Amino acid sequence: MRKIAILGFKGGIGKTTTCVNLGAALALRGHRVLLIDTDTQANLAVSLGIPEYKKSLADVLARKATAAECIIPARKNVDLLPSSLDLFKVQQRMVLEMAREELFQRLFMDVDDYDYQILDCAPSLSLLTINTIVYADEVFVPVSMEMLAMAGAQQFMSYLQNISRTLGGAASIRLIIPTMYDPRRRVSEQVVKLLKELGPRVTRPIRVDTLLSEAPGRGNTIFEYAPRSRGALDYAHLTETVAKMPPLNGKNGHSVNGKQKKDK
Repeated sequence: MRKIAILGFKGGIGKTTTCVNLGAALALRGHRVLLIDTDTQANLAVSLGIPEYKKSLADVLARKATAAECIIPARKNVDLLPSSLDLFKVQQRMVLEMAREELFQRLFMDVDDYDYQILDCAPSLSLLTINTIVYADEVFVPVSMEMLAMAGAQQFMSYLQNISRTLGGAASIRLIIPTMYDPRRRVSEQVVKLLKELGPRVTRPIRVDTLLSEAPGRGNTIFEYAPRSRGALDYAHLTETVAKMPPLNGKNGHSVNGKQKKDK
């Protein structure tokens, strides 16, 4: 099972869009996928057209339910462990937990019957972010075509390096995904060029497509809403790239400190 975190320290860079559409495309290829929402905004459920549910990740962290009891079906081959606003309060209590950085590892032990687990994360430094980094094996970093997003990617890589030193192990940045790419804007080419200098593999960009923004409002993936759109084509290509990548043998992919082997 591959555990992938979609992470970045800036909002509006396409984390949730990538989580939903990568998960949907993997499911269309026949893989069993669990999407886990660790963001208090709970956008995964909205994006998938699931307005109501009784239990969420907050109940798991509060020991009111197991992870398996909170999972709900979202699509064929796609399940969701949703978030809620209650996660904000629960996160404050996590500070008092023993080995609080490893809660996800302990509490998600009963949900291993998947080919992929994809975790959507808030753009912030928090215990939930740290738990995600410790739990996952791979990190994919979406970066929108702005210099501020580029700076956020650099900050995240530095943060991950510090987490690895402190905790003795963390997920590896395996892909950087340029999002909202517009070939008519010079800044798009500039940002992609700079991203390629950071070290991890940079994927083919996800182009600007208003249909990608419209789909979540209808509770649809891009493959349901506009299957022939630029967004659908680009996420299908990204999914092919991800599916062809060999699983990591533990957390031994690309490291920001250069000591681990880079994906080819």
